[in-house]
Amino acid sequence: MAEHRKSRDTQIPERLRPLMPLLPLFLVLVTAILLWGRGESAEEEETLYLSLVTEESVPRLVTAEQLERMAYIDSNMGEVGWVYTEQSLAELNRVLQEYEILTPEEISQFLAQAAVETAAGRWLTELGDEAYFQRYGYSTGTRGAGYLHLTFEYGQMAFATWMMKKYIPELGGIPYRNPTCNTREDIADAYYSTLRLAANLGVDISRYSRIVYDSRSPVSTGADYIAEAFAWESAGYYWHITGIGCALDGPPGVRHTDDVSRLVGGGNWQSRREAYMAFYPVLNGSSKDEPIS
Repeated sequence: MAEHRKSRDTQIPERLRPLMPLLPLFLVLVTAILLWGRGESAEEEETLYLSLVTEESVPRLVTAEQLERMAYIDSNMGEVGWVYTEQSLAELNRVLQEYEILTPEEISQFLAQAAVETAAGRWLTELGDEAYFQRYGYSTGTRGAGYLHLTFEYGQMAFATWMMKKYIPELGGIPYRNPTCNTREDIADAYYSTLRLAANLGVDISRYSRIVYDSRSPVSTGADYIAEAFAWESAGYYWHITGIGCALDGPPGVRHTDDVSRLVGGGNWQSRREAYMAFYPVLNGSSKDEPIS
């Protein structure tokens, strides 16, 4: 196999070899242009894009081998092991880069929260029935979704507005209202004003408006759609808007896990500590027997 690769390399002109690492990105761009001209659906574009995202085009902060080594026994949940696909792993790495969750400490804390919220990827929407959700002030359509269980209609509206502002050039100037410091009314006003502007501009926002639950929609919306399309992105977004990264100053340790758990708002803090203690040695390249302060 090595000789075969060498033979193929000799067929590539010397002046073109420095450009070879850019080939995967070039293929993604060409495919996107072709699909745009063909009018493919947003879901088909996303599927094809993710299929072209490779280790060469997106740096791997977390590898499949590391995820496998993160399996552990939790005192409350029992056996924990990540459920993932090649595409979801590529998306995780993209989101880590996009939201600057970059160090072993940051990634370990991020994954520890995600592991407990979703049983390491098994449940990307909150478990329960309508009566249970109503007790906490939301519904099946607005229940927790994604790896950090983004919840409530106003949370969905804020996330949808963020995504439209971030990814649709024509809407780059719209106001975004952070739910950590704005009222639900302000968030709703920003969202609906964005819908009106998009309609006036003739911009297709269906990929992002589906983030907000609509009981009349014939396709998935709200929590189910977030779990399908933005499970990792919604988690990276929540991590960013709550300023969790700022809580990780100083040496690594489980004391950070409590600070992060408070900001995420979930229960079972002991499991979050245990997840962190299982993940950090793997990502940091240290021994599991090495104490973590």
